[in-house]
Amino acid sequence: MKKIIYLYLFSIVFIPQTYASDNFYDLFMQGNKEEAILLLQDQVAAGSNDANYILALLYNDATTHRLCKIQDFCLGGYETEENVFDKENGTFDYNDYTSNYKKAYEIFLQLYENEEDPRAAYAIGEYYDDHWVFWPNYKKAFKYYLYAAERGVPEAQYNIANMYEFGDGVKKDLVQSVRWYLQCNIASLCGAGVEGIDDLINQLTKEEYALAQSLVKNDMKEVDIRITSARQIVSP
Repeated sequence: MKKIIYLYLFSIVFIPQTYASDNFYDLFMQGNKEEAILLLQDQVAAGSNDANYILALLYNDATTHRLCKIQDFCLGGYETEENVFDKENGTFDYNDYTSNYKKAYEIFLQLYENEEDPRAAYAIGEYYDDHWVFWPNYKKAFKYYLYAAERGVPEAQYNIANMYEFGDGVKKDLVQSVRWYLQCNIASLCGAGVEGIDDLINQLTKEEYALAQSLVKNDMKEVDIRITSARQIVSP
């Protein structure tokens, strides 16, 4: 099943530290990862769901972002020069490390069950959809994606449309597929318009297409699942 986006939601470009910042995102992008994560954890302790969500993203992508030196972000032990430095090639070898997906999932599940967070629902959907650690379960993926889609996550809206189109985890339904593609088209993520789904629209009757259009909510607030949304997380 094709997918539009996964949890690897931003590329890190290290920026030389030229000024002090109390903003998590700025600190992280400057390479001050431990300081940034301490700030994030303080905000989690203060009850910030946004900070907790971002923390889960970092656990999920810990090896990608080279966080194995920090606490329990990776499975397989702490990163040290002795156990990951390849002297022959002069590089660090992360093959023995795995991002702490268990911790990430635990946080996402807590946010979904206790805080009804649609971002966390989307993340859980990805675990059951196409994740090498979890056994695929498209029915469960559909459940979590739908929850997120109905609450404004464009990526979930696209994936739900895709699942309805191909009958993955749910009975094939082109009316619902077109409906959710149209819903996603309102957001910048899928803003290509109806041209991208004209092949599906052509398979519907005029009545079916009208029904799909009537189900679209033009006033649905878009929910940002990207880590760049963490710019507002600052020191207390």
